[in-house]
Amino acid sequence: MDSSIENWISSEFSNIELGDVRLVKRFKSIMAGVIKKSESNISSSFASWSEIKSCYRFIANDKFDEKAILSPHRDKTIERIKQEPTVLILQDTTYLEYNRAKTVGLDHINRTAVTRNPIEGLILHNALAVTTYGVPLGLVEQIFVERKSFHGARACRGSEKKKPIKDKESIRWLNILRKSNALEMGKTKTIHIADREGDIYELYQEAKLLNENFIVRVKSNRTINKVKRREPPKEYLFDHLEMKKAQGRLEIDIQVNGKKKFRKANLSIVFSPVSIPPPPNRTVNKDGTNLFNIELFAIMAIERNPPKNIDPIKWVVLTNLSVKTIKKAIQYITWYSYRWNIEIFHKILKSGCGIEKAQLRDGKKLKKYITLKSIVAWRIFWLTRTFERNKDRQCHTVLTKDEWTILYKKFNQNRLPVEPPLIRDVYCWIGQLGGYINRKSDLYPGIISIWKGWTRFMDLIEDYYAFCG
Repeated sequence: MDSSIENWISSEFSNIELGDVRLVKRFKSIMAGVIKKSESNISSSFASWSEIKSCYRFIANDKFDEKAILSPHRDKTIERIKQEPTVLILQDTTYLEYNRAKTVGLDHINRTAVTRNPIEGLILHNALAVTTYGVPLGLVEQIFVERKSFHGARACRGSEKKKPIKDKESIRWLNILRKSNALEMGKTKTIHIADREGDIYELYQEAKLLNENFIVRVKSNRTINKVKRREPPKEYLFDHLEMKKAQGRLEIDIQVNGKKKFRKANLSIVFSPVSIPPPPNRTVNKDGTNLFNIELFAIMAIERNPPKNIDPIKWVVLTNLSVKTIKKAIQYITWYSYRWNIEIFHKILKSGCGIEKAQLRDGKKLKKYITLKSIVAWRIFWLTRTFERNKDRQCHTVLTKDEWTILYKKFNQNRLPVEPPLIRDVYCWIGQLGGYINRKSDLYPGIISIWKGWTRFMDLIEDYYAFCG
């Protein structure tokens, strides 16, 4: 019997091309095993040595690379994007540590200059498409940053300011813009969202040239409103915004790391058109002649009265979207607040999918495995958000009859209902399998309970098919 996992794999990877139909069949079998045991490494994801060996051989195959694995998922992601009027493309970088002496093909992931004991691993930059109501649609692009190619074998970061953007690691932000621009998104409006690492003049410049939209958090109190590039600074962005009275207010839910799932934050909003000049260290010889002022809008959201012992929120973002009303300013700040979704995605990838537990001894193999697990991480994240947004619908849209029957019997002694249970019920039951208590006063299960519960749920399904066929 087909499970919801097998149905999804058949749909998501219907157009995968690996050069051999046997490889495609093997890939789908491996994906089914990995998603059922998302937290496990390869040796724990499969029941027999032949399956384990088959997975290792697949990953070691030189006939395809990680791009061939991501490609069909990206195609399906674009299909999902086209069904939305507006989609946010969240960019962020995560650092994966594999500090093992016998592993080859790794990079230095130290954020500062390399010491005598550099940390070995891989640098992964993701672009995750998310709806304006918070449902992840999939990965638009995934880039492994080759730090050594920018800084040499020792990967010492050195002085970045003297280099043109094409020779800096930060070119990855522009590359996502370019690759996204080359994709056919239909009539959907896409908006790139980035944290302070994306606050780069060249990104704003490239977005203007490509006609791509963005909302980027500002890193520093940069110079604004110059007439000539070389004239002394007269006005600074943060100071300019702080002088303005609040033009509106916004209450948002913000995640607090390690303490509570969310807290309320009341933000004062101000906005203003600004002109961003090229930084003084940009020169014609190094950066070309196309150095112009970029006309943008700045929005500041500041928390005037934060809870005791909590640092206040102060977001300043730049956007090339028009901001003429407080309604638009609040909308764009709200969209920026969804950037934490890619942090959750990376948490699922590292913890929920145990990506740093991999024992593969080659960087090329690791990249294929990471790409495969990235799709699994997105699937878990999508399931969680789908459960959250569709609590009052029947669960047959996400689970087969066998699956919801097994789950129902696990937590209920009475007869099966005539109609499938609601998603809110199966959501809580899966959470309980992962440690969620389900008291009346509890909020709905968090992402950790869901990914742990999902693994246990897949074990129940597997046992059922093994014994009852």
